[in-house]
Amino acid sequence: MMWLVVGDPFGLLAQTTSTLSGRVTDATTAAPLVGATVQLFLTDTTTIGTTTDAMGAFRLIDVPTGIHRVRAGFVGYAASEVDEVWVRLGKEEVMNFPMQRSMTELGTLEVRATVPQRMKALGMHTLTVEQSLRYPATFFDPARLAMSYAGVASANDQANHFSVRGNGPMNNAWLWNGAEIVSPNHLTNAGTASDLPTLSGGGTTILSAQMLGTSHLLMGVMSAPYGNALGGVMDLRSRPGDPERQAFTIQAGLIGMDLSTEGPFRKGGRSSYLINYRYSTLGLLGAMGVALGDEAISFQDLSFNVNVPLDPRTELSFFGMGGTSSNRFMAKDSIDREFDKDSQNIDYTALVGAAGFTFDKGLGRNCGWRTTAVISANDQERVSERTDDLLGSTSWNYRDTASLREQKLSVVSVLNMQVGERTRVALGGSAMERLVGKQNTLVHETTSGWLMRPFARMERSIGQRVRLDMGLAFAHWTPNGSSALEPRMAVRYLSNDRNTIGIGAGQRSQLPAVQNYALFMRWFAETPILPTDNSGIGLLRSQDVEITYEHRFTNFLEASVSGFVQRLLDVPVGDAFAAAVTGSGYSLLNEWDALTVLPLTAEGEGFNAGGQVSVERTMHRNFFYQVNATLFNATYSDRFAETFNSRWNTGVIANAVLGREYVKEKEDRKRTWGVNGRLNFTGGQHYTPRATFTGEAVEPFSAQLEPTVRLDLRVYLKRERKAHTGMWSLDLLNATNARNEAYRYYDQRKGDVVTKYQLGLIPNLSYRIEFRSP
Repeated sequence: MMWLVVGDPFGLLAQTTSTLSGRVTDATTAAPLVGATVQLFLTDTTTIGTTTDAMGAFRLIDVPTGIHRVRAGFVGYAASEVDEVWVRLGKEEVMNFPMQRSMTELGTLEVRATVPQRMKALGMHTLTVEQSLRYPATFFDPARLAMSYAGVASANDQANHFSVRGNGPMNNAWLWNGAEIVSPNHLTNAGTASDLPTLSGGGTTILSAQMLGTSHLLMGVMSAPYGNALGGVMDLRSRPGDPERQAFTIQAGLIGMDLSTEGPFRKGGRSSYLINYRYSTLGLLGAMGVALGDEAISFQDLSFNVNVPLDPRTELSFFGMGGTSSNRFMAKDSIDREFDKDSQNIDYTALVGAAGFTFDKGLGRNCGWRTTAVISANDQERVSERTDDLLGSTSWNYRDTASLREQKLSVVSVLNMQVGERTRVALGGSAMERLVGKQNTLVHETTSGWLMRPFARMERSIGQRVRLDMGLAFAHWTPNGSSALEPRMAVRYLSNDRNTIGIGAGQRSQLPAVQNYALFMRWFAETPILPTDNSGIGLLRSQDVEITYEHRFTNFLEASVSGFVQRLLDVPVGDAFAAAVTGSGYSLLNEWDALTVLPLTAEGEGFNAGGQVSVERTMHRNFFYQVNATLFNATYSDRFAETFNSRWNTGVIANAVLGREYVKEKEDRKRTWGVNGRLNFTGGQHYTPRATFTGEAVEPFSAQLEPTVRLDLRVYLKRERKAHTGMWSLDLLNATNARNEAYRYYDQRKGDVVTKYQLGLIPNLSYRIEFRSP
């Protein structure tokens, strides 16, 4: 390998430096690209460059610390570029570049004045660990980070449940290294009106920022390998451990204490490990007797990732995580009881775990095989004990237990093939066994089945400016034989180096978002009566169309405008019996945490349409910003074709995120102050107002909560010296302490409708230090 400076080399003197390493490989075959060039941009015209060795590996030493743009190039391959790579003391940053073949040859080491062509997927947001450490009030959670992007709204800022373009949290899917898993979150009942366990999100993601590499949130017209989601797909990716030396990360703050270690198994070896343990500091304070509001919250988790390169084209990795969480509320004294909840002892506990492996193998010059298998489970229980009868009598006692369990065994295998210089083909499939168990007063049920989904995808370059991405998948749910054909197609046209137009259309499907399929009334007899059997409900379908225009002003400034239309079919809605009992308007699209107590029929529809605009400046000269806005309308119709507002029809989502760093450096040390802010405006969710006693009908979801307006701030100080990086940070979630409505419900004790609010001002002071062994 060679090490080369192009531009002004005197700017490298008297600076703190670290190392950037990684590999450049063929994205199809995993073959190492020998002699590929890697450029790190220090300024617009000054770069550090090197080439890869026989293993496709590169290593840039003495790189000035900071956030840099990095580009990889090779003859016959499309250039691959990452905008924000954080190089710092105490850690060797590892950045891998899987590159796709192209008719455009970019192999020479050069500083280009023009903007490189980029072919990213429609409706995809890239999420990095560095962003989670820079953006305000993310609490190092990729789901909370995603809420800063266009089209993504928080369901309630007490948790990371999110809504995508008018779809509810239950319409999202979570993947880990490409395979679907259960919701990998602690405290899934957080932020819900019922306080019941859910299958969609939680207080915080178990996979800490220390464990993750670059991840993605996909929405709209996805490529054929992605399925089982009507909203978004959160595709989390593990990062490898430090391949050279043992490194450590210690982080402590309000959200938790993290202890992380990584490194090679032996000196000079290529296998590496990464292990992270986290314990909530809330639990530590609670164990010391410190009162933290009216609930005692505790969680802890352990996660790991092991990478074992078997040869230059074969790699095996093992990964896993496990976590426990609890939330306890003690009934208040009788004289202090104001709301229904005040007379209850509530105990919520949860266990979450996952383990899997990924096997990558290059097969010949033009073929590669990748298989991922993961087993995951989420077991939750909420026990509620009421200590009076709302009239003050303590002789009356009622105990209710609600348990919810989900288990998924997922296997994804794909064969990638390069056909000529212009065409890439992927043939594969996924198989997922899903088990859901629900138990409470009315339900004691366990259901399971396999979702089988073979797929094919073809990517083809037509000339140098048109790229076609088309595919076909077939989803089949074994318990009732429900199936859906899922054609996908997207075309991207580069009119020049700065402008890209994309259009996509396709169909996708999802298993019904129900926690139970049957309801059995057991109150008056041992033999169940009045059964509700929804086991025949099959896959929901979504038909999507999206058009996007992107203009890249410079290497660090880009604007995009998108329009999207989504039509939802085969939506479960109340059948004739349900309509006679409750009236029209019930749809599964509005459910989230509640039981499905009505008989359903797949005769409903949904319709989401809107547009979004975004302007983003990545970190350049110590300044960045992102401004986006989404306007949309989300509706649904019942079996009578009556149309109503969806619960998730907030109408508008807008974000402004900006930040500035101030750097002071001398010889072997560097100090960086950062000030970042995020302003969010989101329309209120819709809800069904309480019926009066005058007999008039109440239209479902005809009322709307007040809009959410929230300002988050983050101030941090990074100190780099003596082979370590320390960071003090202060996050202020809802810095103005605004009262944002969360939901409304009828409280029996008060005899009136009560409004509950989202989080007030939440400060989080934390410290993080990263260092390596000598």
